[in-house]
Amino acid sequence: MPPRKTRGKAGDKTICLPIKEGTNYSELVEDREAYRAYLNAEIAQHPELFPEGIEQGYRFHGLVESSRQGIKTRRIYLPSHHEAYQIRPDFVMPYMSERAEIAAKALYLRKHGLSYDGIAYVLGKTEMHWYQLCRSLGRVSIVGATVKDAAVCPPI
Repeated sequence: MPPRKTRGKAGDKTICLPIKEGTNYSELVEDREAYRAYLNAEIAQHPELFPEGIEQGYRFHGLVESSRQGIKTRRIYLPSHHEAYQIRPDFVMPYMSERAEIAAKALYLRKHGLSYDGIAYVLGKTEMHWYQLCRSLGRVSIVGATVKDAAVCPPI
């Protein structure tokens, strides 16, 4: 029996990519040629977001539909690594827990002392949803994060 492959940490097989404003994401994901062109442009522009060996080629490895957010994401397979990666747009939080814009509002309210009950009243869903969302931010790999506004980052 061959040795078992060690399992990586959660989130280490996800690539988070920026989607430009005005892009119709659902149409982009459905159109393989357009998505490949988009992906190739992102690989050329931001090679640091992708695993080593992506330049040796990749192939599509299916679609995954999120029941939480109702969006589809593509998976790619790197033959050089024998590994598959899910490609997530930057407008959703890791694990498809929430849309990034809504999560930012919840974090703003929490920063100003509003309880989870209050956040649930303002934004909907349950207190536990917002509690788990805020607590989950600590378990995400910083490598998988996409910073949209450098002004909000602490100084180096």
